[in-house]
Amino acid sequence: MTGPLPRQQAPTAARGRQAARREATRALILDAFDRLLGEGGVSALGVNALVKAAGIGKKQLYDQFGGLSDVAGAWVRERTVWQSLESIIGEPWEAFLARPAADKLIHVNRCYAESLRRNPRLCELLAGEFLRSAEVKGAVEHVRQLVRADFERVLASDPALRQPAFVALNLVAYAVATYLGLRAHHQPSFFGFDLSAETPWVAVLDMVERVLTAAARPERPVD
Repeated sequence: MTGPLPRQQAPTAARGRQAARREATRALILDAFDRLLGEGGVSALGVNALVKAAGIGKKQLYDQFGGLSDVAGAWVRERTVWQSLESIIGEPWEAFLARPAADKLIHVNRCYAESLRRNPRLCELLAGEFLRSAEVKGAVEHVRQLVRADFERVLASDPALRQPAFVALNLVAYAVATYLGLRAHHQPSFFGFDLSAETPWVAVLDMVERVLTAAARPERPVD
């Protein structure tokens, strides 16, 4: 017959059960967020819809997260391809740092476009900035801040990337990558290219890369 737990073990066991319950609740919330986004699109998101889909109370949600924005951020980092910058660039950070300055920008933006194309639900979430819902817009902005923080790591990795010409190039490259990644899901026909198909998608990215590479060349002095 098992006797009572020693005093020092009982609180530890209780904390373990509490942590397990919190983790289970967190998983329910992220599962519900993913399900709502997949079934109803970004317009289906909201705290009320989320707690109903997860089968929990609002207090449980706010105990786990600060609100819809934090849920969206955790979902992006834990449930999508954008778990970290390294997961996007497809190589160790040290290998990325060895690239020339312009190549860093071109490579990371191409990888970003690819990551969007591989994740339709992430694209669906990012499209939420065009909705009227302040709650959803706040969640989208929080996700964009996470992306921006990763791109800031790229800019901070090389002093040359802080030059105005490279800052401008990165802005253009990021805009193009975002547009193409989102368009691949929402309206894949683009100037005769089907962005949902692999061969034309790669062809378009190759063309973009050639333009960016040409734009990154140092200006030649005028004779």
